[in-house]
Amino acid sequence: MAGSAILVGPVDQLLAVWDGKPASGYGGTADVVDYARRTGTPVRVLWPAGATRT
Repeated sequence: MAGSAILVGPVDQLLAVWDGKPASGYGGTADVVDYARRTGTPVRVLWPAGATRT
């Protein structure tokens, strides 16, 4: 998560490939999206309709 925080810091927008589900472990995509939103970084989630995880 510390590495993700460093990467989110200087960006204008976070593009996240994310299914919208909670993180399965600390520092997962859900945690990074939450961190970006809490710090005011705009987030765009990319997850096509009908896509599933395998």
